[in-house]
Amino acid sequence: MLPETEIIERARYCYLVFFQLSHLQKLNLADPFQYLQILKKSSLQLAGDEFIVATIQEEICQGNPDGGLSYLIALYEGFVHAYCETAEKTLPEIRDVIPGDYLGQLAAEMVPD
Repeated sequence: MLPETEIIERARYCYLVFFQLSHLQKLNLADPFQYLQILKKSSLQLAGDEFIVATIQEEICQGNPDGGLSYLIALYEGFVHAYCETAEKTLPEIRDVIPGDYLGQLAAEMVPD
């Protein structure tokens, strides 16, 4: 089993991915092809995440109007909860240690040019 510190680190990362993808979804863009371009601005380097990119591309090809964002958001939220359960922490305990300025930066990165 992973050390607790690594489990908590993974929970925080998954929360940040969930947070950033949620902000991208809130833009409610008509063209999901813009998602991959916007993700290039992510300081989490989400445009370099093969799973996220492949999922969005596949969902676009299948005509999913949100480009698979709902699926990815739910998946990463599930990861957060699973890691929290494993580390015996609550979501607020994971989320509340992340500086608000950093969350603001992540949200701002999801605004189209």
